[in-house]
Amino acid sequence: MLPQALEPPELTTIERRLVSQANSELFQGVSYTNPGHENNQWVNMLLNKGPEFETLVLHPQTTRIIKFLLGDDYLISCVDAQIKHPGDPAMPLHTDQWWMPKPVYPSQRTLPPGSIKRNRVGVKALKPTSPMIAPVVTANIMWMISDFTEENGATVLVPKSHLSGAQPDGSLPHPVETVQAVGKKGTALIFDGRLWHAAGENFSQKVRYGITCTFCGPQFRQLENYTRGLRPEVLARASPLLLQRLGFKAWSTYGHTGDPDLDVSSPGTSALGPLGDC
Repeated sequence: MLPQALEPPELTTIERRLVSQANSELFQGVSYTNPGHENNQWVNMLLNKGPEFETLVLHPQTTRIIKFLLGDDYLISCVDAQIKHPGDPAMPLHTDQWWMPKPVYPSQRTLPPGSIKRNRVGVKALKPTSPMIAPVVTANIMWMISDFTEENGATVLVPKSHLSGAQPDGSLPHPVETVQAVGKKGTALIFDGRLWHAAGENFSQKVRYGITCTFCGPQFRQLENYTRGLRPEVLARASPLLLQRLGFKAWSTYGHTGDPDLDVSSPGTSALGPLGDC
């Protein structure tokens, strides 16, 4: 946890923009709620909803930690808000690297990667399930835009669960002991994507605002499809570094649109099509 990772002026700016956007989406009936959690509001694709949010993915201190976990080249997978309104229940334990195939010995059969489902059965006990585990390829930052308290649903974590090689059982109450990440607004909570975690129950009378920034290795599909969904004005003002991390530059030729060496891959409107005879 990095206390005061956001200075008061930028925290205030981000908080005002987020609250305004969230309230407007609710008022206009375009807000998204997690199925089964009607009081858990998500504000997705935040990079489309204000330049204030770009600060969170280019933050120097947290960038150093993400690079330590994922390497020099990585992608922004999502930037979205997790807003717990009063009365929202606890979330089941889960990981954000649930789709990663497990390491296997040559003689073992394994589930094909395209058949892995998020809701597959997990384990109830925190103990290693194999002598081998998958490496970390996803990392998260939970930005505390409100104070995170025991009462308002602060994120709960299972220490060392990222070393188990297993997915958690999603039953409630949580089948294993958890700790709660309580912190002041402006704190950045950074954790390995294999770590078992969940949002706690908000039994307070206040709204809890948090922003999740998820990152992944450049080989993996992002949660938010920026090459398809980024608004034109955001694309036009984005720095070369931000464009690279959003997936607009090919990585080791992967993701190119005809010329792998371009700093920004060409859109379909500029891509070379059928040519006539010479």
